[in-house]
Amino acid sequence: MVDHNYEDLVRDGITAAKNGNRQLAWSLLTQATRMNSLDPRPWLWLTEITDDLKEKSEYLEQAVAADPRNAATRRALAVLKGKQNATEKMIPQGADIVVQPSETPITAQAEEIYLCQKCGGRMTFSIQTNQLTCLYCGYASEAAEEHSAAHDEQPFYAVLPTESGHRWAASQQQLNCQRCGAASLWPPEQKAAECPYCGSSQLMVSAETQALIDPQAIAVMQISEKEALHRTKAWFGRGWFTPDDLSKAVKQHILHPAYYPFWTFDGTVELQWSCEINEGSEQTSNWVMRSGSDVQNFNDVLVPGLQRLKFSDLKKLGPYDLMDVVAFKPEYLAGWPAMTYDLPLTKASLLARQRVVQDLRRQLHNRVEPGRQKRALKTGGVNWIDMTFKYVLLPLWIGTYHYQGKPYQVLVNGQTGKVSGEKPRDSIKTIMIFTGMILSLLIILSFLALFGLQMGWWNAP
Repeated sequence: MVDHNYEDLVRDGITAAKNGNRQLAWSLLTQATRMNSLDPRPWLWLTEITDDLKEKSEYLEQAVAADPRNAATRRALAVLKGKQNATEKMIPQGADIVVQPSETPITAQAEEIYLCQKCGGRMTFSIQTNQLTCLYCGYASEAAEEHSAAHDEQPFYAVLPTESGHRWAASQQQLNCQRCGAASLWPPEQKAAECPYCGSSQLMVSAETQALIDPQAIAVMQISEKEALHRTKAWFGRGWFTPDDLSKAVKQHILHPAYYPFWTFDGTVELQWSCEINEGSEQTSNWVMRSGSDVQNFNDVLVPGLQRLKFSDLKKLGPYDLMDVVAFKPEYLAGWPAMTYDLPLTKASLLARQRVVQDLRRQLHNRVEPGRQKRALKTGGVNWIDMTFKYVLLPLWIGTYHYQGKPYQVLVNGQTGKVSGEKPRDSIKTIMIFTGMILSLLIILSFLALFGLQMGWWNAP
């Protein structure tokens, strides 16, 4: 039953706050919180009538405690507590960022250049020794200190109100090599590359990429080029519809390694549902409407950060071991190309949430009122609780091969060595296999028909 005195207090307190009468608003709203501390509305309006940051924080904490599912309240508290960088630009709630590529290449600088301390030669990160190693004199630096980043997630609603959560790389970059001075052009998503003139490994930074989110984790490349080529060759020879001469016809294929951007999401989802439950017997049905909510945790929902990467291909490459990732350090990219994302955090989160809800809806019939007869199951609102994200770089070998003049793509998981991609189909083998399947089915049906006649299945009564 609604307490009209309480509702009058809340309404009058909000009106006073809107009219700028802070003293009256504080008196009314604090009375309301004493009557019902579990209503977030008075707490939220109390934050609007004080300039004291400590008081604002306390009121917002009370509002979050009253309604933990309110994303706007959690967002406001995260902003106030400074969980994001104080220099980050905030955007109004509900607003979006429109990113337009520059008409001319933007200037990029080398944030890191990896040169040997002894001979000045090019240093690369060795996946065999876990060290930065000189390609000329063999000098190796101390191994990078690692720590697991499997659980280094960031609160999603703390980054959501910042510009970095909405931006992506869009403009071509011009890099002036700090070692040889040569200028080179790179695509917008390139993050780490080698100078095409002197070969030095460089980590590129531009005004555009500085506004993006930095990687938190990386799965270090485990598969060498030799191993990737070996696994790809074996993959060419597998498959019922694969041409017999594919592995021989593909005399040369080149695989290019790179670290690619991915988003991962964790959290809890609550899905409202309603349906009719049969509370009667098999002979006499008694359908009763029931409703409720189903809560499920989700972990490491993976979304590619580059839109040109097909999720269907990446799914065949999986799974990646996302527990075997380490905290990102720039030296891991020495000698290894790396990409940044063109799918911003906000859009990636929508794709992740869509997949989570789809999976839950598929399971819902068995999860709701298990063991009972039900019908007309419908789903309603969705609440997201304690959602976190991680920006991780994952290793891939990607290449193109040609068969009978047509190009096909092949991908190798740089962590596990699993191969996926496109294959040509042998039309003759395809026809023969389908013909064989149809003949086998006809033979089985003929056998069943003959057996049925002998057993008298088809005799009229």
